[in-house]
Amino acid sequence: MNVEKLKKEAKEKGFEYEKMGRQLVWHDEFDKPFIDKEKWCFVHAMNTSDNEYDNSEKCARIEDGKLHLQLHKSDKEGMLVTLPESVATMYTMNFKYGYLEMRSKIPFRHGAWPGYWMKSNTPFAKAPYMSEVDIYEVFSSKNCLVSNLHKWTVGKHVMLPGGEGSYTRAYEFKNYENLNNEFHTYGFEWDEKYMSFYVDGEKYAQYGITEEDEFSPETMPGMACFHDFHYVLFNNEAFTYGRDFKPEGCMLEESDPLPMDYWVEYIRLYQNPEKEEIVFADEIEAAKNK
Repeated sequence: MNVEKLKKEAKEKGFEYEKMGRQLVWHDEFDKPFIDKEKWCFVHAMNTSDNEYDNSEKCARIEDGKLHLQLHKSDKEGMLVTLPESVATMYTMNFKYGYLEMRSKIPFRHGAWPGYWMKSNTPFAKAPYMSEVDIYEVFSSKNCLVSNLHKWTVGKHVMLPGGEGSYTRAYEFKNYENLNNEFHTYGFEWDEKYMSFYVDGEKYAQYGITEEDEFSPETMPGMACFHDFHYVLFNNEAFTYGRDFKPEGCMLEESDPLPMDYWVEYIRLYQNPEKEEIVFADEIEAAKNK
């Protein structure tokens, strides 16, 4: 990691090199004419029988200095929509602890299921379970997003706050009439004790991740998975009839306007190098081959 280069980039582009008591270690301002393959890859992280996945520039591209993920009505027989797979750092950057900040404009509308999340199934994983951290999801809402924690293993899944209908850690935008046209800043802070979630600088949710905060111990005991390395994912999904998870009243209908747009202006990761860790493509590849 080239500290001087990162300092220079932050100064030239006019954003903070230091934030939340940490230093910049990785970022993307999406100022290249293409999605940077040194920072991103496509991952098939979602499944449904009526979605056609297309990672071409039709559905995933850099536009106006931003990452633009676009979901379209499908022309393919038997498919409802065409959309990109998850844009991820699975093979390019994994990290453990830090402050991750992203600025985006996401769809708040019927049928929409945009996500900004993390998974721990990296070559560095040590825990017996995989974790999923939903920094935010929008469940077909006009003004509300939700954060959740999950533990997974083959044939088992548990979630905090304890079930698909228990969304107790949510953020509601009060003035939402123009929300689909607005960018907002979403922060995620992660250390050895807590995961904290922010919208425009306001902390709206916090989870304890020590063993004292263990959830569903009778099914999946332990919290070690939330201390493994994680990678980042973005996806611009919709609730369609081919999905297993179909919340009542959320299904995309023919009358819902398409395309559906998800924009990311930047993403930045800040860490304390003395106690927070990051690995890049070469190290990830070497760990895979061990």
